[in-house]
Amino acid sequence: MCMLTKVVLACALLCQDASGFQSVYNPVASTLLGRGGRVGTGLCRGGRVGTGCMSLEATVDVIGAGPSGLATALGLLEQGHKVKVYDRLGEPVDPADPKIWSAEAGGVEKFYLIGLGGRGQKALKDLGVWDKVSEYCSEVVGRKDWSPGSEEGVERIFTDRPYTTMVLPRDKLVGALYQEVLKKGDGDVEFFFGKDVEVVDFGEAEGNSVELTVNDCVPAASGPNEGECDVTTVNTVKRSSDFVVAADGAGRSIAEKVATIEKYVDDNVRIYKTIPLKLPADDKDWNWKLNFSARTGDGRFNLDALPASKNGDYCAVMLLKEDDPLAKEGADPDVMREDFDRILPQFSQLISDDVMKRVAAKPVSRLPSFRYIYPRLHRGKVVVLGDAAHSVKPYFGLGANSALEDVIALTDCVKERGLSCGAAEEFSKKRAGEAKALVKLSRGFDRPGKLGFATFILPLILDGIFHGMLPKLFSPNTIAMLQASRTDSSGEAISYTFQEVVSIKRFDRVKQAALVSGVLYAMGKTASLCLGGLATLLRRSKLSVGIASSLVLFVGLAARRFYSSFSDNSAGEVLAKTETDINGKKISKKKKFEDNESFMMSARQKQRERDGG
Repeated sequence: MCMLTKVVLACALLCQDASGFQSVYNPVASTLLGRGGRVGTGLCRGGRVGTGCMSLEATVDVIGAGPSGLATALGLLEQGHKVKVYDRLGEPVDPADPKIWSAEAGGVEKFYLIGLGGRGQKALKDLGVWDKVSEYCSEVVGRKDWSPGSEEGVERIFTDRPYTTMVLPRDKLVGALYQEVLKKGDGDVEFFFGKDVEVVDFGEAEGNSVELTVNDCVPAASGPNEGECDVTTVNTVKRSSDFVVAADGAGRSIAEKVATIEKYVDDNVRIYKTIPLKLPADDKDWNWKLNFSARTGDGRFNLDALPASKNGDYCAVMLLKEDDPLAKEGADPDVMREDFDRILPQFSQLISDDVMKRVAAKPVSRLPSFRYIYPRLHRGKVVVLGDAAHSVKPYFGLGANSALEDVIALTDCVKERGLSCGAAEEFSKKRAGEAKALVKLSRGFDRPGKLGFATFILPLILDGIFHGMLPKLFSPNTIAMLQASRTDSSGEAISYTFQEVVSIKRFDRVKQAALVSGVLYAMGKTASLCLGGLATLLRRSKLSVGIASSLVLFVGLAARRFYSSFSDNSAGEVLAKTETDINGKKISKKKKFEDNESFMMSARQKQRERDGG
């Protein structure tokens, strides 16, 4: 344990193009980039670039150059700390390079789509980089969904949220943050790519430093081992650090040594293939600011598409069951085309024969597992955050946004306590419970069959009924609560924490049970005379027979009405069939999209005019 005094003080979707594009980064090359910071593959005294030397100056070491790692570097640089950033893979690409992001130019080899909601946008604003990041984002103002067997999709515009969801490829976010780190680093930041870092000593004793070993790492360019790398110990470097932030994502090489990793067995396995789409221009059926979704009635597969650029490039994710004939490498492209023509003709017309062949040929991928580390997110002067601390399936865009909230919490702790064990411990107190609550909530959305109905669909139904009848007594459903915000003492809109959502919904269940019990009790008393004969026959009390009969009738009618319509409890199906907004108001399906869009665009224009831009 740290010996310092304790003081008590918070849609990634993987899209792999079918183009076969190769990475433009050479992991062996090293370059000095501008005045903002140095980048290289060697670690050198005085910040020079080399192959086996190391700066002995005390700094914060950030392991992982993904969104959370780069955001952490930004926050710590802002406080005046020196930062070294390591990553197993290559240097981030320029987010504005049209050759990389244009579908006509071949697209990208892989990218994640990240949806930035209120949580993520606020965090990036706090870091002072939202204006830069938003340049590469695409708005998602609504959703168009095709129910199974329907020929026309239903369009809805999100008018009930306090923010507009913004979507961008993960690598664009990384590239934008990387440029901002270099810009703000002003010589206080160094980057080392193609490096694997291990913690030897966590600096748990007072006054001790964190001891690291750094090795060369040659990343796999493609194939099933993409994202991994081969570590070599030829040029091993030992390093001491005042403070370490492990933001190494799914690698979790450090998280495993910090605390216990709680991992759930995936009982609702879905694998996926991704499909690059190019939407037609000037076509009212394909508005570039919508999330498009469709699915089969038998639950065979779901397809969800989000914008990857502002030019009509979309990333479509096709979720499949493991035993589906298309769920394999080298699937038959003719069969895939026939299935799309028959089931999803609206999307089939957007996929060329060449892309269809490449999609059929490439291997499948799996969604991340539900896991978190607990009971702490720190050990000594080492903290773990982002996906390394908590991972969820990317259905509701919670993972990346929560990772950015982690960053803000950490920078606040460091600002308050400095680079100390106390800051690391305080971060754990703030975020370990959030990591656990996030994963448990998210897993509840993903249970299969009847279990999913009990943990996801039925609560949505009950919340819709009770919040609709008594909105001042009962809160909106869980999904709405995760998207909602409240006003703090300073008048600023802030999101509910995951632990607050869990607590609020748990209390709602108690109130719902109490109300239902009261109603059933009253019904039982009223019907007691009619049930007298039955009670005598069954040799039970009138009250118990009345309550049991009423409860059976209520549950039976509810299950019959709602379970059939939600037999596919996928995220897309539930969102498409939800009939109330975040405030419990009924959503009209008959409004013209153009009218809703015109209203929102007009409102945004007025806001821009008021803001002077």
